Amino acid sequence: MSINEIIMYIMVLFMIIGGIDKCIGNKLGLGEQFEEGIMAMGSLALSMVGIITLAPVLANLLSPIVVPVYELLGADPAMFATTLLANDMGGFALAQQLANDPQAGLFAGAILGAMMGPTLVFTIPVALGIIQKDDQQFLATGVLSGIITIPFGLLAGGLTASMPLSLIIPNLIPIIIVAALIILGLWLAPKGMIKGFQIFGQGVVIVAIFGLVVGAIQLLLGITVIPSIAPVTEGIEVVGGIALTLAGAFCLVAVITKVFNKPLMKLGKVLGMNEVAAAGMVATLANNIPMFQMLKDMDNRGKIINIAFAVSASFVLGDHLGFTAGVAKEMIFPMIVGKLVGGITAIFVAIFMANRMLGKPETEVK
Repeated sequence: MSINEIIMYIMVLFMIIGGIDKCIGNKLGLGEQFEEGIMAMGSLALSMVGIITLAPVLANLLSPIVVPVYELLGADPAMFATTLLANDMGGFALAQQLANDPQAGLFAGAILGAMMGPTLVFTIPVALGIIQKDDQQFLATGVLSGIITIPFGLLAGGLTASMPLSLIIPNLIPIIIVAALIILGLWLAPKGMIKGFQIFGQGVVIVAIFGLVVGAIQLLLGITVIPSIAPVTEGIEVVGGIALTLAGAFCLVAVITKVFNKPLMKLGKVLGMNEVAAAGMVATLANNIPMFQMLKDMDNRGKIINIAFAVSASFVLGDHLGFTAGVAKEMIFPMIVGKLVGGITAIFVAIFMANRMLGKPETEVK
């Protein structure tokens, strides 16, 4: 039995426990997590189904531009999709459509799509809607620190998936170029770059809703508004599978958080953060929204470290685990390894950046 299968069995076990707990009145606190996983179907459908429906059309439109550029760099065009889109916001589907090599499609869709794409299309726009204006400088510094280490996460994830270096290294080239441009932009014009990401995120939401509506019209009325789109039912089936996995994943995260809470709090102190910041890192493993809601109560050093960690590590035991289990079970463990390596190495970059920006931790922790 492979480690990916073991992880799936564990999640199904927790899904069963959560389902039973829901039936007996949430005695263990896992019934609520089970329900939350199933209820995630709605928000997932809004962000995913439309892009999955439009993926063949988007691939046809983008291929004449993207394919020559990426082939010139020696990379697979699939890498373009998840540089800009999260795996669970249509990036995985588009990567499969653009891929010349199926392995590169998995590398882009399951590993890169769990790091770079979510940061640009979800994390930054969502964070801007939650955090206080004074904290935007820490958002820029944290994102900058996190993006620097994405290539390390990709390398670790690719090697864990037994992909050859001859596939991994060329496909890192465009990512390093894009990461360098983003880092340069965040360094020189952080407000402009962050505003640009916000506009881009809103644009992706509009395209996703448009695709969902067009797919629904074709399903319900039999009217083809755009030829060559995928049936909307394909996206709905993917979303359903993810929600079932999340019903177990959320229960698993709740138990992990409870069991490892004290050791993780101690780790936070070692990193020079206050307790709220340490709790934020734990929350990020499932979802980064609670972390951003806690940001105002963190010390400044903790803010930078949390955001840097979140770039790669967000959702590793939440949505991205559920999504990967639903579309490519063989990539579960490589995705986890890649995201954690990217996130942990980002902590060290963030500490360096925080020391330069804020001074030594002793003067910063509340």
